[in-house]
Amino acid sequence: MALWGKTDALASVPKWLEDAASNTNKSNDRDNAIFVDLTEAGIASNRAKGITGPGWWLYHTSNSRHYAECLVPMKVTAVAAGDLGVTGDTAVEDAIVADA
Repeated sequence: MALWGKTDALASVPKWLEDAASNTNKSNDRDNAIFVDLTEAGIASNRAKGITGPGWWLYHTSNSRHYAECLVPMKVTAVAAGDLGVTGDTAVEDAIVADA
């Protein structure tokens, strides 16, 4: 079984990320994971946040700075990836990574 999936959904999040509510380590927090497809990776506003390619990313902000870390690079189209987001609410994910 793979440690991550190729769709933008909670079930596909990299398995090693922590999901406990008491976790304060943002660099290992499942709630900060986002999936970026090929279309989203090419949008200037996403690139300005440090999201430079498609795949699974950890993203958060602190003191007006953007922190983006690519966990699993991959090339997946928007149609194949879907757009559910980790929370299941596309509005939450779209606030971080613009679709267009």
